[in-house]
Order: sequence, then C-alpha cells, then structure tokens
Amino acid sequence: MSVVAVAVVLAALVILLLRTDQLKVGSALLCVLLGLVLGATPAGPAINEAVNGAGAWLWAQVTEL
Repeated sequence: MSVVAVAVVLAALVILLLRTDQLKVGSALLCVLLGLVLGATPAGPAINEAVNGAGAWLWAQVTEL
C-alpha cells in the first residue's frame, strides 16, 4: 500500500508539471523508463526499500489527519 501512495503522489506531481509546461511529455517518459531500468538493476531492491519507507511515512502522515 505504501509504494502505491508514493506512486500516486509522484504521478500527481508529474501531471502538475505537465500542465504548467514545466515538463514535456518526452522528458516524463524518459524519467519513467529510467525508473524501470533502475528497478531492474542490482540497486532495485534498495530503491524499492527506500520508496516503500517513504510510502509508509506518507501513509502514516495521511492517516493521522
């Protein structure tokens, strides 16, 4: 559940940046591809743990509201 929370926040940020013309579609797709490739490398588990920890913290903050 926590990784999903981070994904939703990041997706909202990307949509905001696209709407304000701060980010172009090609750049956003390149960032997504970079993330997928990073996830397939040996650094993937460490990245997954970091994102999972950030998601758990975010979920805890939201549930306290």
